[in-house]
Amino acid sequence: MIEELTKFWNGEFDNFAPEAHNLKHAYKSRWVRFHSLPESKRYPENESEYLEILSRHNLVLQELCGNGSKVFVVLPEYSEGRLLSQPRSELLKLFSASEPWCTLAQHEDDDDYESYWHLHVSEVEFPSSELNSLFRMVANDEVDNIMIICPSKGIVFHPYDGGADIVLASAEERDHLKEQHREWLSSHPEGF
Repeated sequence: MIEELTKFWNGEFDNFAPEAHNLKHAYKSRWVRFHSLPESKRYPENESEYLEILSRHNLVLQELCGNGSKVFVVLPEYSEGRLLSQPRSELLKLFSASEPWCTLAQHEDDDDYESYWHLHVSEVEFPSSELNSLFRMVANDEVDNIMIICPSKGIVFHPYDGGADIVLASAEERDHLKEQHREWLSSHPEGF
């Protein structure tokens, strides 16, 4: 699993650090953002809005990856030390079969403060109840910097509280996906 993900990542992203929130800037020609609620509403307030978020995320993943596809879920764990002795988060408990992938230093320009992201990976078959639970956590801003990666299709899906950033294999695939879901696009001139 780790070897396959690393090979995919290095081949598609030229050794770019796997920081979900930075992909939209570095790979803008293949990137699209969809909002997860009507009128770009950021946070759900009732069950029907949660269901709308789940519906949109699952529909896009189904269109891009297909039912029964193997996907990798990249899950961050944060710490102030380079080594993480024991994963602690509820997120990693949800995906109990996760494996450590890599560690990324954060705040390198601040000598007084160190923090690290320890990225773990779990393999699941889409669709899955774990992903729906994850989408709810993301919508509530309980977790962030999540990536769902489908190496066989060249897809990186990054849900965030308010929507999802998606990097596809090509600009043509991105344009096609944008056309399919125009009503979910941001009105911001740069797509944010």
